[in-house]
Amino acid sequence: LQELKLIDPSMGSGHILVYAFDLFMQLYEAEGETPRTAAELILEKNLFGLDIDKRAFQLSYFAMMMKGRQYSRRILNKNIHPKVYVIPAQSDITEAELQLLNLDFPNTGKAQEDLLTLAEVFSHGSDLGSLIEFKDIDFENLKIGLQAENNVSFLDQAVSEMVQVGELLQQKYHIGITNPPYMGSSGMNKTLSDFVKKSYPDSKSDMFGIFIERLQKMTDSSGYYTMITQHAWMFLSSFEKLRKKLNQQTITNMIHLGTRAFEEIGGEVVQTTAFVMSPIQRKEFSGKYLRLVEFANHELKEEKTLEAIASDSVDYLYTTVQDNFAKIPGSPISYWVSENLIKIFENKSISEFADARLGLATADNNRFLRLWHEINIGDTSISSPSRSEAINSRKKWFPYDKGGSFRRWYGNNEYLVNWKNDGYEIQNFKDNKGKVRSHNYNLDYIFKDGITWSALSSGKFSCRYSAHSLFDNAGSKVFANNNDNINYILGILNSPLTNEVFKLINPTMNYQPGTIAAMIMNLNKQSIINEKVQTLINQSKSDWDSFEESWDFRKHPLI
Repeated sequence: LQELKLIDPSMGSGHILVYAFDLFMQLYEAEGETPRTAAELILEKNLFGLDIDKRAFQLSYFAMMMKGRQYSRRILNKNIHPKVYVIPAQSDITEAELQLLNLDFPNTGKAQEDLLTLAEVFSHGSDLGSLIEFKDIDFENLKIGLQAENNVSFLDQAVSEMVQVGELLQQKYHIGITNPPYMGSSGMNKTLSDFVKKSYPDSKSDMFGIFIERLQKMTDSSGYYTMITQHAWMFLSSFEKLRKKLNQQTITNMIHLGTRAFEEIGGEVVQTTAFVMSPIQRKEFSGKYLRLVEFANHELKEEKTLEAIASDSVDYLYTTVQDNFAKIPGSPISYWVSENLIKIFENKSISEFADARLGLATADNNRFLRLWHEINIGDTSISSPSRSEAINSRKKWFPYDKGGSFRRWYGNNEYLVNWKNDGYEIQNFKDNKGKVRSHNYNLDYIFKDGITWSALSSGKFSCRYSAHSLFDNAGSKVFANNNDNINYILGILNSPLTNEVFKLINPTMNYQPGTIAAMIMNLNKQSIINEKVQTLINQSKSDWDSFEESWDFRKHPLI
């Protein structure tokens, strides 16, 4: 038991370590150890913690000492120190200063080399924290030299701290556990951003994903690591490469918490999940997944968790083999999926029959967009069949797909965009530094027949037939390789099956082109479906044109 090492690499004020202390105490007492001896062993042998914040470190150190004092009255007089540290930020230690150290190392040359490495890397300690890794540093050599010194200078103390923390960052642990920091890439400073792009390219989108990779590296292959994180890594395309790495490991169990998982933050809406992972892959292992996302608050989630512990028969506890995740496009952690639904993915995807594309980003919609009824009809072309004809028309305003509210088959034709002279103003719209602000994606596809949808939706997915228009990022489009397949693809995307599939591959409110392209299809009964979809398009167009919001409005149906 004394050999069992647990680390929290972003310990904060030490809540997890305090809880772990109590669990270790139970283990030691079960082995017959006295509480006093157990408390001292836990602090010296079992628990380790790191943080970049000095105040957090001080709180954690105090909490750990008070736990020790709870069981050992004289522990404060025994020169026992918890193995918790603040990451050094040594930016002022030079190679020349290190050479002046009056320390007797068994291997002086290796010691000087290792100390220089420590000093150089820890110069960014406040930015990188526990993400710092060391390899092949001889810490035993360094510790022998440091222990032999009696008169410790300020420099010696700084070197000693680097060695203590560096050893923790290099060694392996049986248990890794943390509630990692959350920070998107846009919030990172240059030092951190450059580091994670190079060292953690598969998880660089957010710090919690980076810490998943880092904690795995810190954990022994025979051990386990466990975290509570945002659930975005389970589904979003930006974490797909990370998921593929994790699917080479083993998720032993998970509690998918959803929102409002924390009692002290009753209004929080962060979607969270907690999991236990083994760094090694266990073929055909059936993990257990507790789905609490539908339960409204902390108290109910806690109640349902206890029910699941007491009985495996609850309908929100799922058991599945992790290999199934790789059968779904993007390898999402869709643990609730049935075997029948997984088999559907053996069919081809829309990407084999069509191209899904992002549209324009004008950088200033107030400048370049108008509602169609705000513009002189004589300066507008509603049905330009091609890009070249749009240029030749010398018109200024053209139809623009921009998403909109839930509507299937046809409609939401509300906006026009300034595309005079092939969009000269937009394509040359620059900031004060002369840099083009707009992003003109996929101009080869403008004015072509396709299918558009609303990128953001809090409800069911919906898409519509669209022709002779440009399109926006919020109203991206899919273009069939063969126009005979447009209606079929539209029918598939508006089917109930699509919503079920999207819950697996993209359970968010944001529908990007990659999500649409991943939808499955097989062209069965194509002629029948094409005919039915055309009928639905005609009916939806008739409905849209029955009101004055349509540019093809003629007469209200009740007149």
